[in-house]
Formats: sequence, C-alpha cells, structure tokens
Amino acid sequence: MMEEKTEKNKKPSTIIVSRCMEFRIKPDDEQKILIWKTFGCCRFVWNHLLDERISYEKVNKGKLLNTTPAHLKKENPFLSEVDSMALINTQLNLNQACMKLFPKGKAPKFRKKGNDKRSYTTNWINNNIEIIHKGDRENYIKLPKLGRVHIILHRSIPDGWKMKHATVKETASGKFFISLTFDAEIESKETIREFKKIEAFDYSMPSLVVSSSGENDITKDDIRWYRNIEERIAKEQRKLSRMQYGSANYWHQKHRIGKLHEKAMNRRKDFLHVLSHDVADVFDAVVVEDINLQHMSRSLNFGKAVYDNGYGMLREMLAYKLNEQGKVLVKVNKFFPSSKQCSACHAINHDLQLSDREWTCKSCGTHHDRDKNSCKNLLDEEKDILNRWDSGDSSLILAPSGVLSEKKLHPQTLCNVRQDGE
Repeated sequence: MMEEKTEKNKKPSTIIVSRCMEFRIKPDDEQKILIWKTFGCCRFVWNHLLDERISYEKVNKGKLLNTTPAHLKKENPFLSEVDSMALINTQLNLNQACMKLFPKGKAPKFRKKGNDKRSYTTNWINNNIEIIHKGDRENYIKLPKLGRVHIILHRSIPDGWKMKHATVKETASGKFFISLTFDAEIESKETIREFKKIEAFDYSMPSLVVSSSGENDITKDDIRWYRNIEERIAKEQRKLSRMQYGSANYWHQKHRIGKLHEKAMNRRKDFLHVLSHDVADVFDAVVVEDINLQHMSRSLNFGKAVYDNGYGMLREMLAYKLNEQGKVLVKVNKFFPSSKQCSACHAINHDLQLSDREWTCKSCGTHHDRDKNSCKNLLDEEKDILNRWDSGDSSLILAPSGVLSEKKLHPQTLCNVRQDGE
C-alpha cells in the first residue's frame, strides 16, 4: 500500500528547454531608422574586431584576442546611440566564429553592407524587454533604445515562460519581425520502446519523398514552390537591373522581389509543417536517409531542385516533433544501398544507373519500382536498427534531438563500406 501511494504522489520530472516564438512588429519611421543604425553598427563592430583578431592571430599563433566594443566607442561615438547588448552579442558571435575557424587556418568573412544579414540580438535584463497589452488587437513590446513598438501577437505566450533574449530582423520584403526566446519548463517524456507503427521515407528529387505505407507519397504538383514563380522573379529582376542603385524605385522593386521569395518560402514551410505534424502524430518511428544535400546540390546542376523541395528542413521538423512525443527518427547511413538492393532476395544490383526508375532482379526475377523498392529496404533496415537498439547495441547512439543513428566510423572504415556496399 505504501508503494502504491508513493507512485501516485510521485511528480513527473521536468526539464528546461528553449522555445522560440516569432512575431511581426511595425515600428514607426524613427524606430526604423534606429533599427537600421543598429544593423550598421553591428556590421561596423564585426569588421573592426575581426581585423584586430586576424592581426593578433598572425603574430600570436594559437591565441585569441578578446577585446570588447568599448574601446571603439571612444573614437566612434555613434556606437553609443544603439543598444549596447546588440554590439556585445556581435562580439560573442565573432569569438565563436574565430575559435571555430582559426585552428583550421581560416578566418570569418568581413560583412559587406549590401549583403549583410539585417538582424541584431539583445538580451533580457531587468525587464528591459516587456510585452504590454492595451487591448485585444493593440499590443506593444518594449525594447532597449526603441521604446514601445507595435507587435502583432497572433498567439499567446504560455505562463511561466522566462524570456532570455530577442532578435530583431528585417526581411527582404521590408517587413520587420522579432524572435523571442524563452526558457520553458516541460515534462520530460521517456522514449517509447514499443514501435507499433513505423514509416520509411525515401528521398525523391522530383516529388520530395516516397513513403513505404503509400499514405504520405508526395507528387511534384504538391511542391515546386520556387519553380512555379521562377519566371515572375526573373521578370522582376530584369526590371531591377535597369534601375539606378539606391533610388526609391530601386528599393521598392527590391522589396517586390523579396515578397516573391518569401511567398515561396512560406508555402514551403507551411506544407512541411503540416506533413511532419501529421506523420509525427500517427507513427512511432520514421526512417530517413542521411544523405548530404549540400554535395548533391553541387553535382549535375541539381542546386535549385534540391533546395526547393526542402528535404533537409523536413528531416529537422520530423526530428523535433517526434522527440516531443517520445518517438524516434532513425537515420540510415548514406552508404546503405537502399536503391540497388533487392527487397525480396537482398541481392545487390551494381549495374543500376540513376536513370533506371524500374529494374528486374537478376537473382530472383522480381520486378521493382526503384523508389518503392528503396522504401521497403529502408523499412527493413529501420526494424533491424530498432531491434539492435532495444537489445543494447553499443554501435547505435540516440542523440538528445531524438535522432537514432550509427556512430561515426573511421574514414578508412567508411572507404571499405563504400567499396562493399555501393
């Protein structure tokens, strides 16, 4: 009886996680000017501190100079007009970039005015960032130096979330957004061990993915968000090329082009969010291929096709949405011959070419659709990986993000796998 009471009164364990919510803001003209000044000052600080660190690293190999933006304010008083935390965060980001690249003999790039990322980050300190409600549709956010800025709260912020920092950014279409990052306390969910429903996704460039169940097959009519408006973008870009740089018409036209790009981006994100949400709710585990999309985009002029379908974004969405429910995303090694292996007899067809969409196995005579055969092989491999993980196989690792995959092998081992399993 005492044990039963203890189990009933036992509270579920909680963990602290970061949650980010993005809202649109509508600053007035004076606030826009100050935001643009902050972007410019952050770029100014980045370039000057980077020049100091590169010069110092050439003389003192292996050592990193860690100066703050304070000494720059003496000679450049305009830096005091903007939020000091934005400049400090720029310095911290630069330090991380230098620590990562200097040991490799590389250096971060200097920021150019026309191509610079238009955003800055400020930290929450002593309620310097605060959301003010004045009505159902009249809400403001108080920001350092900017004061009250009109914000569109399209969803409510849960109680108990503690704000950490805020990032203000301007998109290519001229719209302003703010990303608020919070520390949220949630109940920790243990990873399930009984996988009743599992799904396999095989990457398909024309149609994004092909599923083993057939319930989540995507056609090319569902995607091609950028391709569908590519001609319109090209037409608007031709107009831009005939305008004088820096004129009012130039910036208006540039915003028109930005709106078209954002239209494709928003459609892509919406479709992938809906797809990943539906899959995460139905299935206990999903398997995908751990292919290198960046290398694929550089080969055979596949760049636009690879980046347009958003397969990498889909994998990230599936990972965190499955993880929130205690489920698992399985990543199969990129050297696994899912397309060349016969799903019936497991013989490998070394003569299979990329253009072969159907093929017949020479060993057992089974006729295969290339994508469906790959899905079956991935599904079998997923079952094998899940069984090995359940039995405590040390060659598998479950990352905190909820991704289950093989541990990274030595380069020489990878070469042997490539020769045997290609």
